[in-house]
Amino acid sequence: MINTEGLYDRGYLVEHGRGEILLYRNPISYQQSVSDVYHPVRDDDTLLSIAREYYGSSSLWFMIADVNDDIEDIFDLTVGDTILIPSVSLIQSIYAGSR
Repeated sequence: MINTEGLYDRGYLVEHGRGEILLYRNPISYQQSVSDVYHPVRDDDTLLSIAREYYGSSSLWFMIADVNDDIEDIFDLTVGDTILIPSVSLIQSIYAGSR
């Protein structure tokens, strides 16, 4: 296992065979709020494109991934699934408090 820093400090990398390295994220405790939105996954959606749509930055994809435990691949979402888009202000307070 390789510890990570910065944006990925809530997760860890695991090196698998054939040089494949995967990022595993530790779950967060998030209470849903009335500010949350549910997004129906459309064709060609990725967590990066969804984060850009809702937060204005694709780099915030991890906030969506952390509250949707069933997402295994950020680039391969299932069309028709509905995912939780957490309130950016509430979830940022969780990350700020965890450092």
